[in-house]
Amino acid sequence: MQIRWYHSLTLRLLLLFWALLFAVASSGFLLAIWYAQPETAKPLPQEVQETLSPLLSDQVTFSSLTPGRLLAGNYRVAAAVTPEEGPNRLQLEPNLANTHRRELLRQLDADQPEQLRLPNGMLVGPFVLNTQRILLIRPLSEDERVDQQVNSRRAEQAQTMVLLFGSLLIAVLLGIWLVLPLKRLISATREIAAGADKLHLKRLPRRTDELGELARALETAAHDLKVSRDAQRRLLSDVSHELRSPLARMQVALMLSQDDENPDANPHLTQMSRDVDRLGTIIERILSLSRLENGLVKLDPQPVNTHDLAKTLAADLAYVDAKYGERVLVLDADWPTTATDDELLRLVIENLVRNALQYTAGIIELDCVRHDEKHFTILVRDHGDGVPEAQLAQLFEPFFRGDPSRHHKAGVGLGMALSLRAANVLGGSVTARNHPEGGLEVSVNLPIVPIDTITEDEPTDTEASAQEPQESN
Repeated sequence: MQIRWYHSLTLRLLLLFWALLFAVASSGFLLAIWYAQPETAKPLPQEVQETLSPLLSDQVTFSSLTPGRLLAGNYRVAAAVTPEEGPNRLQLEPNLANTHRRELLRQLDADQPEQLRLPNGMLVGPFVLNTQRILLIRPLSEDERVDQQVNSRRAEQAQTMVLLFGSLLIAVLLGIWLVLPLKRLISATREIAAGADKLHLKRLPRRTDELGELARALETAAHDLKVSRDAQRRLLSDVSHELRSPLARMQVALMLSQDDENPDANPHLTQMSRDVDRLGTIIERILSLSRLENGLVKLDPQPVNTHDLAKTLAADLAYVDAKYGERVLVLDADWPTTATDDELLRLVIENLVRNALQYTAGIIELDCVRHDEKHFTILVRDHGDGVPEAQLAQLFEPFFRGDPSRHHKAGVGLGMALSLRAANVLGGSVTARNHPEGGLEVSVNLPIVPIDTITEDEPTDTEASAQEPQESN
């Protein structure tokens, strides 16, 4: 859907910033005006009036007072209204007239003597004699100056608080309107990476701006990727499954074609037999990987002694090839007993051990580390040359085989990938690193599941042991 210009996120952000900044600036300006308003005039104290009245009772003295003249003490004339008619009837002290003309005129018209505090002095008056009026001004006292500074600081603090809370309001609104949707989009991309086809975007796709368009695009991408992955996995599984039948017939035909007394008489049939077996292994691995990725493997949790499982695996490998038994070493450690799927756990460890046997010629160590009551790690370490650091992250990719030119007997690159997928199904993970003392060390991190979590309909360890003699008989 095409975004109209008035739905543009850029335009909305500009308008939002302008509105919020205008609101903050207006609040500060109005607050400054409020605190900058002139103080109201107060009645003149009686003691001041009694002190000045005798000095202003003489007509000659009263008429001789002009703006700027010192009357008594620190009182000076600020303004005067003479009985003469004409432009000189109103006389104002020049400096005060430039800054406080309005206050001087308002004070001259007062009905009774008052005092008004100005930034540079205290205005006193008016004093009236016949038709003449004068205003006096004196410097502010120390207490009055301190009080004025306190009021000024309060005004500055109020303006600072308005700006602070205004900026906080901007941050909160932007966080609600912009940052939270961005976090939802980040979470949605992670959900896509995890394979989800339905994203938790809430009302974000309904927005008409660029963020809404991006949310809708992510929903479409998630659905398309899900369909593509499912089709790819289904194709891989179907092709592998369809290949099993003709492959089985080829194996039977090769067995019938070989001479039982001298099976190596025809090297071509021998080579073909090895290739067919190898192809069968590849197809079986692909099918196993496909079942794991499509969630077709159903867990059958049983009480599993991981140390016994590792010992049994080593014994099975020795039975197949005595040299394998000499190379696989199960270390004595704190191996836990956990409720898990023994076949899937064996699949994880066996693939890692076989991979180490194929790529190296030394001892393969199986060790275990219990971190706490809920987690443990099985370590599979070889004593080979290790893996280049740049390839460690690729070890668990399907069909990755490192440097096949150096390992002609190596597998097809599915063992490590299969172990990782199986460990994920068990609720764990698999990582690899080059051991500081040499060789590659693969860590299988798994949870310890209490035995009492197994449901009653699942066979217990006692029932399984009781069934084994009957089956062997």
